[in-house]
Amino acid sequence: MTADQLAILCQRLADDTDAVRTSPEVGALAQSIVGRVRDGVALDELDDALDELEMRLLRAGHAAGLSPVRSYERFPGAGDGHRVLEVLACPAGVCARLEAPGTEPVVCAALRQPMVVTRLRS
Repeated sequence: MTADQLAILCQRLADDTDAVRTSPEVGALAQSIVGRVRDGVALDELDDALDELEMRLLRAGHAAGLSPVRSYERFPGAGDGHRVLEVLACPAGVCARLEAPGTEPVVCAALRQPMVVTRLRS
C-alpha cells in the first residue's frame, strides 16, 4: 500500500489548504517523507513513516488519512472507450498517482518534477 499512500500524499501536497501543508505536526513529517523520496530511499523503507503520517492525520480529525478512496466514476479523459489511454504518472515511477492530462502541466509535489505522460493499454 506504500505506493498508494505516497500517491495520496503527493495529491494532498498539491493542495495549499490540506493538513499536510497547514498543520505543523503533520507537515513536518510529510516533508521528511518527500525529502527521503527525493533522496532515492526505497518505498519499503517508508512504510513506518507513511503509517505514522496517516495516524497523525486521523488523530487530527482528517478521516481520509492516506488511504485510497475507491471511486466508480469514469476516469476523466477516458474518451469513447478506445483501448489506449494517456495519463500523467509519477515521474520516478515510485507511486501510484495518476492525473488526467490537461492544458496546464501537473507537478509532482514530492519530487518537484512534472508528471510524465504514460500510455495505458487494456
